[in-house]
Amino acid sequence: MAGDDMLELTVWFHPSMQLPVKIDTQANKFKVSGSTKVVDLMEKAEDFFLEATEQAGQPKELQINVLWNTKDHKKALNPNELLSAHFASGDSFGVYGDIMDAQKPIVPKAEEEKTPVTILTGFLGSGKTTLLNYILQEQKEKKIA
Repeated sequence: MAGDDMLELTVWFHPSMQLPVKIDTQANKFKVSGSTKVVDLMEKAEDFFLEATEQAGQPKELQINVLWNTKDHKKALNPNELLSAHFASGDSFGVYGDIMDAQKPIVPKAEEEKTPVTILTGFLGSGKTTLLNYILQEQKEKKIA
């Protein structure tokens, strides 16, 4: 099969995963190029799962541990292989993984809101306490705690 052919694949979630919401996999086919790597399909499936659970009001993330063609359920696919080596259009792929609460993105603080920190390290007897005492006594124009 040529690697540039478009594939239409359907996801199948392993029943032991206990999905938090009903997901209509038949209405949401994955259209991907045969030259796409298995790992990219895994990411698309994880993104699809997050979107589906967010729409249902229960945002969850899926970390896929294994992906396989449902026609050969005993063979887990190598994430670095191309989809065209394992799938034809119309096939289904099975996924199994861990479901967890969705993480809210961390908003970075502005530079003005950050507190500068200095870490003082050294060998035993190298003068760490002496230097710290000097800084605390002599540096009056800066806020040091």
